[in-house]
Amino acid sequence: MKHISYYLITLLCVFAMVTNTGCKDDEEVIVAKQLEIDGSLLNKELDFRSATITIPINTNMRISEWSVNSDSKWVTAFQQTDNIILSVLDSEEQTKRTANITIRSELINVKYTIKLTQYGINDVPVRADTKIEITGGWDNQHHSGNDISKTWDKNFSTVYHSPWETETPTTKFPVLLDYYFSDNAKKIDRIVYYSGGGNGAMGEFQLGYSLEVKESYEEADFIFTGEKYDFGKSGTQHTLDTDKIPAGAKAIRFKVLSGAGDNKDPELPEGVTAGFVSCQEMEFYEKANYRDMNDQLLSVFTDHSCTAVLEGVTDEQIEALPSETFKRIAYALRDNTYDEWEKDFRIRNYEAYSNNKYWAEQIQTKKYSDLDNPTGIYVKKDEEMIVLVGKIPAGQKVSLQCIWEHWGDNKHTYKQTSSSGDTYPLTEGVNLLTMKGPGQLFIMYNVDGEGLLSNPEPVKIHIPLGNGVVNGFFDLKEHKTDAKYAELISKATHKYFCVRGERIMFYFHRLKMLDAAPTEILSAIHLWDDFIRWEQEMSGIEAFRQAGKYNNHMFAISPEGSYMWASDYQIGFVYTYLSNILLRENVMAVEDNAWGPAHEIGHVHQYAINWPGSTESSNNLFSNYIIRRLGKYYSRGRGLSYLANTVYKDDKAWYNMGSSTHQNEDTEIHMRMNWQLWIYYELCKGTEETPTFWPEVFNIMRTKYRSIPESDPGARQMAFVKAVCEAAQEDLTEFFETWGFFKTVNATIEQYGTFKYTVTDQMIEDTKAEIAKYPKKAVPIQYIEDRRTSDFSSGDYRYKEVGDVGYYTQFKENTQITKTPTYTLSSSVQGKKIIVSNGEQAVAFEVRKQDKQAEGNEALMGKVVFFANSFEFLVPRNISMSGCGIYAVQADGERKLMTQVKE
Repeated sequence: MKHISYYLITLLCVFAMVTNTGCKDDEEVIVAKQLEIDGSLLNKELDFRSATITIPINTNMRISEWSVNSDSKWVTAFQQTDNIILSVLDSEEQTKRTANITIRSELINVKYTIKLTQYGINDVPVRADTKIEITGGWDNQHHSGNDISKTWDKNFSTVYHSPWETETPTTKFPVLLDYYFSDNAKKIDRIVYYSGGGNGAMGEFQLGYSLEVKESYEEADFIFTGEKYDFGKSGTQHTLDTDKIPAGAKAIRFKVLSGAGDNKDPELPEGVTAGFVSCQEMEFYEKANYRDMNDQLLSVFTDHSCTAVLEGVTDEQIEALPSETFKRIAYALRDNTYDEWEKDFRIRNYEAYSNNKYWAEQIQTKKYSDLDNPTGIYVKKDEEMIVLVGKIPAGQKVSLQCIWEHWGDNKHTYKQTSSSGDTYPLTEGVNLLTMKGPGQLFIMYNVDGEGLLSNPEPVKIHIPLGNGVVNGFFDLKEHKTDAKYAELISKATHKYFCVRGERIMFYFHRLKMLDAAPTEILSAIHLWDDFIRWEQEMSGIEAFRQAGKYNNHMFAISPEGSYMWASDYQIGFVYTYLSNILLRENVMAVEDNAWGPAHEIGHVHQYAINWPGSTESSNNLFSNYIIRRLGKYYSRGRGLSYLANTVYKDDKAWYNMGSSTHQNEDTEIHMRMNWQLWIYYELCKGTEETPTFWPEVFNIMRTKYRSIPESDPGARQMAFVKAVCEAAQEDLTEFFETWGFFKTVNATIEQYGTFKYTVTDQMIEDTKAEIAKYPKKAVPIQYIEDRRTSDFSSGDYRYKEVGDVGYYTQFKENTQITKTPTYTLSSSVQGKKIIVSNGEQAVAFEVRKQDKQAEGNEALMGKVVFFANSFEFLVPRNISMSGCGIYAVQADGERKLMTQVKE
């Protein structure tokens, strides 16, 4: 590094040095005056935005002994003891401007000049999309006074609507909406649909086009794109970008297959409501393009992403480029002056990811995120952005999405929907976009169907200097270390900071992250990746990932309201909670810090095994599994004494057992059923850390029974029985009897909606007949436990409920009853008190009716009227023990009649 220095040299004690007598203590040593600036700082470049720049000065002079001045009004210079501060104003010009900053000291005759170059705003002119006028149209059905002409009259108070009469006719699908463009020579590649919201908002549809002008069109006259589109039956405005319609289309047909609303069409299958169709306005555009610039760029750059220059490029060639923006890029790349911090995030290869909507349907989950590709760049509202795109693989689509800054604010929606940001389709070459809102940018590169198997090439994208502000992000695969994380987040300036792991992405408040984890992120990101991997293994999703078909991330945000929740596209943890989940040691310190996140992630994965009335418990299969894998805490849920009372004393069925604790469900008792199946089939019969039984249950539910809608809880409940028995290859009638599955239900329940819950005698009979093809399960797994009383303190509700017998090792080791269990019986106001002796080899104790054989006098076991897994228990007063025997249940299912002894 070159330095420029000036010194005043004073020789002291010359005589003393010559005579070797030395200097006296009171003799003054005069220090040389100096003023130094690193030579590499004498040229500075910056973008059009206002900025504050600090330039270090190496000096031992007083501020009054040197000065700093700017020759331009847009730069103000200030002195500090060892710094120069430059305050730079925004530029509103398109051309670059320069200022000279002079640092001077007359005392030692020193002068430096810093040349400051500020580039102007993007000088590539914005081109508007071209609107293509509609010249006519036709619909195959409409409500009186609401025909298709209302959709191009530029009047948002009028609307097209399909028939809604309660008698006849009503809407019949498909609904056909045709639009004509008799003089069109342009390419329709953007369609804007204003639904009006609510009733009639379009769902799924197909799109066809015709290149001919006709008085009327038949179905055969249209060429359909082959894609099925979906506006989701929601929102007031949707934009569809498609490259499937060639230039010169003279007619477009919407073949609408569903819409919002409750259509009572008797021809629709039972349980299906295809709805209605409405439209305020429909608009068609040819998108603006910058193809005319692309060829010019290839005279200097190696490809349209403009990320490298051709060998031997001259100043003359660069100066011939069509704008200052491209010239700046070319010089920075050729002369290797592109700032590395900027370059790391402005020039990137973006990998392909799966289509989250397609895979949510295939694997029966909520939608994962499609924000898998952060850019680490943020923008302000109305900012004009140049995005340079390299080669896009054939058949693929790439777009840019801006996630608005208010996404996590209390005052705005924080869930990723069509209103949480804006999407801008990208084409190869130059793209100039105007940002509708402020926020961070993400690249959307999602392949359809199982397209990942074709290994589509990454897309190189360049967001050049002067476009947006680099905030950076941390990627586990790329950045690897805590030290790099600390560096990146310390440089970031946006409200949010993104961290990408293998399976999880954090998009959290930056300042809260700095408070919670300023220098360490690896322990948290590895733990969260594990959480998701464990849940994906349990639900069978891992098979799709390992096959290379599916790779979307779970996206976690930190809203400023609501504690924890899960929805399509993301999970949320209130920003004040981040300290509990951003360090492994903090997650492990409190059980809820792991249980809560696992519960919310479980909501994303539970769909295949879920139905209303189970929504807050079926996901706890995952929570219990994660707690188990962490190896620190015990599984949750009520003990079996609670189950015995709610089923036999209170005569409850599965749907209403226990008491309503959360969203009209007793989650604490419900969660034990699924966990019992895990304890037996995974812990006792399988390999604990490699689930096989539960993935098969999920697979059967998501394939064989996927057509049963979640809105039919009774049918889903019966399907679940069949799926479990198929996965086990055993008839588990006894297990599901104990859990209240085979009781008739005719009720309405409320859980995130209102649902009719119906289980009929015929449904029960059909289900039992279906599972009877498997061997009858003898092992009484309804009594299995993975907890013991000694595991809990006396203040924990589980202490009194988990019981004395039925621990899973008894099942795993097939413990035999070699002792002679006996019991005493006494009466109380609450019922019959039973105390068992020598019963520790049993897994449970049953109170059963005893039937008489037709011949002889030997008693046979009848139905269970009560059970317990404790040595001391109470048979409730409302349960008659007349004609009952008490049995010790062996791990293999054998029952041994116990002898009563006197107290």
